[in-house]
Amino acid sequence: MDERTTAILEQLAKGRLPAIPPDVEYAEQLSRLTGYLEAIRSFALALGNGDLSHSIGQSGVGQVAGSLKALQASLKHLTWQTKQIAAGDFSQRVDFMGEFSSAFNSMVEALDESMTELETAYYHLNDHMMELQRMSAELKESEERFRLIAGSVSDVIWTLDASMNSFTYVSPSIAALRGFTVEEAIHETFADALTPESFAYVRDTLMEKLACFKESGDMECFSERIEVEQRCKDGRIIPVEVVISAITTEDGHVKEFVGISRDITQRKREEEKLKYRSTHDSMTGLYNRAYFDAELERIAQGRLFPVSFIVADLDGLKRVNDSIGHEAGDRLIKGAAEVLKMAFRGSDVVARTGGDEFLIILNMTDEELAVKSIGRIRIHQTEYNEKNDGLPVSISLGAATAHSAGDIEPAIKEADKRMYEDKVFRKQQRAG
Repeated sequence: MDERTTAILEQLAKGRLPAIPPDVEYAEQLSRLTGYLEAIRSFALALGNGDLSHSIGQSGVGQVAGSLKALQASLKHLTWQTKQIAAGDFSQRVDFMGEFSSAFNSMVEALDESMTELETAYYHLNDHMMELQRMSAELKESEERFRLIAGSVSDVIWTLDASMNSFTYVSPSIAALRGFTVEEAIHETFADALTPESFAYVRDTLMEKLACFKESGDMECFSERIEVEQRCKDGRIIPVEVVISAITTEDGHVKEFVGISRDITQRKREEEKLKYRSTHDSMTGLYNRAYFDAELERIAQGRLFPVSFIVADLDGLKRVNDSIGHEAGDRLIKGAAEVLKMAFRGSDVVARTGGDEFLIILNMTDEELAVKSIGRIRIHQTEYNEKNDGLPVSISLGAATAHSAGDIEPAIKEADKRMYEDKVFRKQQRAG
């Protein structure tokens, strides 16, 4: 039995007469049942109001209807007898209403007592109807309050059946989050609402939470924020933070899941910015010293050897800063960074580790390829200087190769030594 049918039966058990959607399970039978109960209710209310001419119609079958019709017949006969007594026929006797019969047969006193009992019965019935109306009004107010809240918040509120397959409610804010209407979203399966990876993650997470809940009975098992990815109507994939809880039955079974989804695109952007700033040099956009050191630790623990290192030092930076100014020196640093970017692949690590110092990590690169990389830097340096007027970029370079984790530090020192030898050699050439 589906959840909507269960919900309808629960309302009937509470004395409410809900509307029956045509597509609900057992819709025809439930419609006949509510029609029957409505006829009984109308008939009982008519009797309570003293309308003895009311007809129950074709619904007048069964024990309840029969009892009410018998009561109606008795009341009609009693009315006739009362009129007879009012007309002076005191031979009338009542023998079908139990204790009331004796009272009625006692004439005026019995008549007074019967009227009191009828009024009491009416008031009780009216009280029940007033209680039903009050409960109905409270339910309507509660539903309207929930819909107002759900429609006002930017987060998407949704409910999911216990099988983790179909949505049973989606709030209107789904349009702002993913571009779907409520009708479109509620007809999605849970798997379709997420990327495949996110669906597998959420499904496994919920299974773990269910296991925790079954073992402990603690609803705190569901209290966790998870991050997933969802596809929008226009094809975009957005990051979403989801909080999922559960509604359980009295016997501890999960009836449905309740979730709140929030777009965290902006937060993710800020996190990416912070991550980028923590690993990159703000002036050149190259990796910084912290990232370079972390990469060395990763390389030392791996097997991607040989690994070559190139130490690059910008020539003449101090002279430019002192003679022309730091603004010109900054342009020179950026120029050197552009040369190095052009010379290497995206998988290579090019880092600015000091004011005028750069270090390059070349994974799976031997000595011969490292030397070729230096030649490539020279080519791009020449091309850069030909295309850019002003201060020419001049870089001293040295390379060395590590074949194991223990060779890394000596290789960097050797590359640094060769860089200084290159700087001295080229300075002597310019002087000659």
